Amino acid sequence: METNPQTNDYTICLGDPQTIHEPFNPDDAKLTPEEMKLILETSPAGIAIIKNRVLGWANTIFYSMLGYKEGSLKGRNTRLLYDDDFEFNRVGKSLYSTADKYGNALIETRLKRKDNSFLDCRIRASRIDKKDPDKGFIIIITDISELKLLQTQLQQAQKMEAIGVLAGGISHDFNNILMGIQGHLSLMQIDMTAVEKVRSHTRHITNLVKTAAELTSRLLGFARGGKYQITTLNTNELVVLALNLFKPTRKDITVHEDFEKDLHLVEADQSQLEQVFLNLLINASQAMPGQGDIYAITKNIIIEKDHDYPFEIKPGPYIRITIKDTGIGMDKETQKKIFDPFFSTKEIGDKKGRGLGLSTVFGVVKNHGGFILVDSKKGFGASFHVCLPASKKTPKDKNIEELPKPFEQIQKGSETVLLVDDEQEVINVGKNFLEKLGYTPMIARNGLEAVEIFKLYHKDISLVVLDLVMPVMDGKQAFSEIKEIKKEAKILISTGYAVDDKIEGFLNKDSHGFIQKPFSLNEFASALRKILDKT
Repeated sequence: METNPQTNDYTICLGDPQTIHEPFNPDDAKLTPEEMKLILETSPAGIAIIKNRVLGWANTIFYSMLGYKEGSLKGRNTRLLYDDDFEFNRVGKSLYSTADKYGNALIETRLKRKDNSFLDCRIRASRIDKKDPDKGFIIIITDISELKLLQTQLQQAQKMEAIGVLAGGISHDFNNILMGIQGHLSLMQIDMTAVEKVRSHTRHITNLVKTAAELTSRLLGFARGGKYQITTLNTNELVVLALNLFKPTRKDITVHEDFEKDLHLVEADQSQLEQVFLNLLINASQAMPGQGDIYAITKNIIIEKDHDYPFEIKPGPYIRITIKDTGIGMDKETQKKIFDPFFSTKEIGDKKGRGLGLSTVFGVVKNHGGFILVDSKKGFGASFHVCLPASKKTPKDKNIEELPKPFEQIQKGSETVLLVDDEQEVINVGKNFLEKLGYTPMIARNGLEAVEIFKLYHKDISLVVLDLVMPVMDGKQAFSEIKEIKKEAKILISTGYAVDDKIEGFLNKDSHGFIQKPFSLNEFASALRKILDKT
């Protein structure tokens, strides 16, 4: 480094300091076609040119990322890189229309490799020549497989953290339920001859058990992973469920509810949306170290074609769910980062501030075709607005819940039923249920025992009631072996776990059904006859 004594300027010499260099000419920085080609070929990202969804030139990395021989895809339609038409059309519609409108676009997707494995990636598209659409797009593909894996791990950690925060409220609810059951049992034992009072107590106990079962079902759904299970939902009910789980955790926070009476339905996964609302509620509470207020508001909205949102949105009817707090608030810089996967305002060991699950919230809302906005000011709280597209279906009036049928009206039978479960209490109750209903019960306490009994008595056994999680041999293996012995065997799966992809796999097979524990005598009787009466 040399100093000019007259100007006191510094000159950095990359070559021989004794060499005299000519002044820099900007034209010298222009790349030759050969140099440009070398840069594109050696780029660490996959680069290609696409016209009308047909692949033209692509660099070496593009082919190696997807497992194809270099040049083998030239002139081929890019549909072969997608697993289905839906994803192919989604990417094309979103990516290229956005690039036309804004000059460039970015989207995440999964591309199918030659060996049928998948590549998680980001695709950036730009028009080669805005004035000449026929020249097509240049796309840049970045591998984000490791990032996706880290995001999945983070989301699972966030779920567990959320469940940990809720544990106090959940135990509170369960203790109240157990107190109610214990109280009614104690009152029943005072005078067992008062038939009407005993019936009243049993009805209360039944309702309490149902409440406990719904609570565990929501927790199982909240904790499960896997694909979305889309149903038509009333979001008001989901917000109420989330609030019921959240409220016991912070008795010092006042919750205000303002729900649209005729809120549009949405097509969504219930457990995923519950996770969204719980995460937002927990984050709102963490923004208030002391007392404060949370507002839960739902509203129907219409997004017009000429909307002023700074991103692409399909116009039409939406619902908006707002979770507002009176906490510490956020400055503009923090608001820009809160949905990043690994961003948190919390210091190590600090339980205050935001950061719990907001990247998960963003991902779930986005995957449901919606978007999320945040309004906040340092020291003046924050409002999160979740907007989801409305379903075309209209709400139906709920039917009044059916009362349990009198025992005389319950469907009964006389067949032989093999009951398979490793829990003694379940065996005791199930055996009594079967005998009361007129069936002949046979008992197995694990899958291996069930298979051995079925081998000997398969001609007599009309139905198998099968638990899935057992020692020695689990229910899934027992199911397969029983089907091998008798292909048309009828099996009723009974488990305390939530329905997931594995259980759905059984439900899609012939001649069996599913009943969730705990179940009543009425429910059990109905499930038995539904399968036994199938021809």
